[in-house]
Amino acid sequence: MKELLKSRPGLLITVVGVGGCGCNTINMLHENNLSSTVNLIAVNTDLAVLNHSAVDSKILIGQDLTNGYGAGADPAVGLKAAQESEETLKAAIEDSDIVIITAGFGGGTGTGASPLIAKIARELGINCLAVVTLPFESESKMRMDYALEGIELIKEPAQAYITLSNDLLLKGLGENVGLFSAFKQSNEVLNNLLTALVQMLTQTGHMNVDINDFARILSFGGESVLGVGKAETEEDAFEALEQALNNPLVSVENIDTAQGIIIHICCKKDDIKLSTYDGLVNNVRKKLKHDSALIVAGVSLEPELATELSILIIASGISAKELPKKVKETEIHESYVGDDLSFISEPEYLKELTSTSSFTDIPSIVRKLQGLRQ
Repeated sequence: MKELLKSRPGLLITVVGVGGCGCNTINMLHENNLSSTVNLIAVNTDLAVLNHSAVDSKILIGQDLTNGYGAGADPAVGLKAAQESEETLKAAIEDSDIVIITAGFGGGTGTGASPLIAKIARELGINCLAVVTLPFESESKMRMDYALEGIELIKEPAQAYITLSNDLLLKGLGENVGLFSAFKQSNEVLNNLLTALVQMLTQTGHMNVDINDFARILSFGGESVLGVGKAETEEDAFEALEQALNNPLVSVENIDTAQGIIIHICCKKDDIKLSTYDGLVNNVRKKLKHDSALIVAGVSLEPELATELSILIIASGISAKELPKKVKETEIHESYVGDDLSFISEPEYLKELTSTSSFTDIPSIVRKLQGLRQ
């Protein structure tokens, strides 16, 4: 066993921030000094953004295509830029055990390049989780359509994906919140999620959740939920669980149809009551429709933890709801989905939509956004 521990290579988690939003998140993660087992990479078509990034690993994609001036809010350009730099992207992630892609969808680089990066990871046999944000409704129907197309394209190559909604952020923070303050809080939510995930995978605990457990949960595919809750005392643990289960930015409303769940409890002190542990796991179990759902629970110790307890929830394999009926068509525009994106099979309903060059069906991930519009 000692020889095995000596010879076992360290776990390498690569977080790839794609486009402007993704690079902002990467910078925040860099400021928080994550574990040395985390490799942060900023990927962009915009040279000016990369020059302002503090991370060591920066990849300018599509230099010949865009001359470093960005993708012009066109996902097709973002994809072509990533294709131009595909070998560089492959070399940057090929030694990773896990790749986490973070990007804002609706623009050019993040929307266009992220699916190709996920495809590269899958071809290399690397588990890939995508965490993407949806644009504000006010940013136009076209940007939302681009975002939804991007999500459809990243579904297949990524083992799991999580969508965060800027409109839900606005609803949660109120109309008087400052723009930069709102974006900062959005980035902090994502930062907390990624930090907790990294801690779970890199720290040895009393009850470990390791890379194989993580891969098993991701294998259920589909849309996922990732949430973190914090408790000042152990008595507040169940409130922290509710925080984790009700991430204000996550577009999925609940985890009832999830096929796989990870519950990771990080403790500041060396002990947690058996009744607390059992109660937290049982509470999650009762929320699931299927008795056959796989639940993996872990407990680790972190003396430097800011609060008494931190609870991370990862739920995957969540069933997609049926597409709603067509809504009033307010705008028609050409889709960017075309021959250049043929590396991923296009869902049947997307084929129908792109054949008419309009988008009048809104997938279930934005049902909450529909409620905000009414």
